[in-house]
Amino acid sequence: MKLTVYLLALILFTISCAGEDDTDLTPDLPAETAHEQFYSNLFSLCGETFTGEATYPDDADHQLVDTELNVNISTCTPERIEVMLFRDGDTWHATWILENREEGLHLYHDHIGDKEYPEGEEPSTGYGGYASDEGTATRQYFPADDYTEEILPEAATNVWMIEMDLENGTLVYYLERHGEPRFRAELSMN
Repeated sequence: MKLTVYLLALILFTISCAGEDDTDLTPDLPAETAHEQFYSNLFSLCGETFTGEATYPDDADHQLVDTELNVNISTCTPERIEVMLFRDGDTWHATWILENREEGLHLYHDHIGDKEYPEGEEPSTGYGGYASDEGTATRQYFPADDYTEEILPEAATNVWMIEMDLENGTLVYYLERHGEPRFRAELSMN
């Protein structure tokens, strides 16, 4: 009898509440930012190789002109993605490193360059910047940071852009300086 009364009370309570507030009690979760979406999309390409060429070099004698470029998304962790760039096989290469830092999504360049350097000459490395707020889940812009200005004053106005077209399997790396195009590489997934 007690069980019947309890069940009846529970049914009546449920019926009386049904017409009231239909508020969704699902907790509000923070939306993923464009930086996080971009990182996740790039992470999903880990292990992929892209091949292409420079399509806008300002300098016809630039070492990346008239060469085949190969990009391999080689190392992927929640904190760091390394994108290896090779020119003509392995004679010249650099790594674009994207990191999730406390200050935000950061891109920097680790230039290995040619296997051998003239005495006293070292490749410039470590320059880059933090992603700005104008990016999307498939395109991010990285204005030069203070460290870049310190080691390469001429690059203080640089803005790098990386764009992915996940549907068509393409990757674009673009650089502008003083608001003018400086370098662009268009690559397609192998």
